[in-house]
Amino acid sequence: MSQPDVYRELSKKLIFENSPVMQKIWRMLCDEREANIVNLLPATTEELATKFGTTVKEMQTIMDRLFKRGVIIDSVKGGITTYRMPKHPLQLHDWTLSSPEISEELMELWREFGETDYPALLDLIHQIKIPAFMRVIPIGETILTKNQVLGTEDAVKILQSASTIAVTDCVCRKLAKKCDRPVDVCLQLNRAAEFVIKRGTGRKISFEEGVEILKRANDAGLVHLTENSANRVNMLCNCCDCCCELLRFAKDAKYRAIFNPSRYEASVNADACNMCNVCVDICPMDAIQADSGDFVVVDKNNCIGCGVCAHQCPTNAITLVEVRSADFIPA
Repeated sequence: MSQPDVYRELSKKLIFENSPVMQKIWRMLCDEREANIVNLLPATTEELATKFGTTVKEMQTIMDRLFKRGVIIDSVKGGITTYRMPKHPLQLHDWTLSSPEISEELMELWREFGETDYPALLDLIHQIKIPAFMRVIPIGETILTKNQVLGTEDAVKILQSASTIAVTDCVCRKLAKKCDRPVDVCLQLNRAAEFVIKRGTGRKISFEEGVEILKRANDAGLVHLTENSANRVNMLCNCCDCCCELLRFAKDAKYRAIFNPSRYEASVNADACNMCNVCVDICPMDAIQADSGDFVVVDKNNCIGCGVCAHQCPTNAITLVEVRSADFIPA
């Protein structure tokens, strides 16, 4: 009986067994021996050394190489380090693309994956109704009643509560290159920050620098996104609608459930609106129309409550108002 193709096996673990692109990505990331090692994870270096007949030192060199490459992640519990492979394609995407040594050939394969296989992943999420794994964080200054803001939806407070903060390049803009908005604005927090610092793909920063990065993202019209949980926040992505793998697809109502909006919605003060159309041009969801003649109108079905329009409005005619209760954010 012939041995199963290890690259196909690795692709199967990321639910893309039949994807030629995913198998090509794995082939570029690992030689056959490395691929067989990754296929046996989770495991410790000692377990793998015994299995493959190497010294622990030799195996640790291989694991360090795979870790730097973004193929595996480590977890230390009780003084024991265990390695595992990515849980899903998006982790492999982000970890490998963040490497400064990534080749243009591999980046091209990820671009191909984004156009051919990524929609299939979104279709699967839609079909089996997987809960949204990301949510929008509103720009705090744009909210009408500040005392409604929870600590879990205030980007500055999220930074304040983080044990470690790091900044990395946005892998979506690094890959797509469809706009000139800032790239070095992706904020990693807590364990995620420690991971990128250890890999050398992120730079440790202070809380104050993190706040400055948020301000820069706001001015550039970027949307704050984080995990869809009140208790676990390991990242603050600052995304654009032309490059972001979530935002660019979420304009299609079919895929809207891949992330949750904030608890807020844009509201227009008709008397203050001068129809400059700044908000129409910058809304990442095309949720604002200027067809009423006197003031812009917000499409409530498409508004995600990010506050980008309100932050950019020159007459302060737009604010965010609460439309969802606090328990909308899952615990």
